[in-house]
Amino acid sequence: MDIFTDYANWKIEKYDLITMLNELDSNIIKRYQNVLLVLDYLYQIVVDKKRALTEDEEVIFGTGFEYVDNNFITIEEILKNNFNNNIKEMESCAKTVNLFLYTLDFEDELLNLVPDNDVTLKADMAKLEAFEDEVNTYLNNKIDVDDALFVKLDELTDAIFTKRNLEVNPIDSIFYQIAETYGLISSEDDVYNSYINEMINHDKTCHHDGH
Repeated sequence: MDIFTDYANWKIEKYDLITMLNELDSNIIKRYQNVLLVLDYLYQIVVDKKRALTEDEEVIFGTGFEYVDNNFITIEEILKNNFNNNIKEMESCAKTVNLFLYTLDFEDELLNLVPDNDVTLKADMAKLEAFEDEVNTYLNNKIDVDDALFVKLDELTDAIFTKRNLEVNPIDSIFYQIAETYGLISSEDDVYNSYINEMINHDKTCHHDGH
């Protein structure tokens, strides 16, 4: 089987989960909408034999598919292990689930962007993993996190990446730009950045107002 057949099978396998999350207007699924839009668009080009994909498009498809596959494995594990396969209950803790997934994204970014011989890599990974454990405690207790934890992650990752002069460009955000280029979206927001920034700004506003 080729990667496009794999993707078609993946969509069938995940159909119930994706459909239920969409029906709930889930904040968990929203962060993957642009990735799935682009994957479906490129897949349709291949299936309809409109033209061959460019090398860049093949890389885009492979990267996007690997990303959603890995993330949905994590979501399914959370759904099963933390919420006994109750999707509505998981959605009630959507902020916690998203924060956990964001943390894993930053861990992957750090490992991908920083060479193994970086002397502070191990210590910085330990900080992210400690934060991951903190968020996981909320998951285990089925509690939605406060917005302050989004600020904490923002400050933690900013310190880790800024000292290396690295700019993080998450896959979700990249695929927003790709979807926009293909004309698949027009005035929609960058879901990845708008969601996390909303949590950060909300907490800062609350503190500023003295709440």
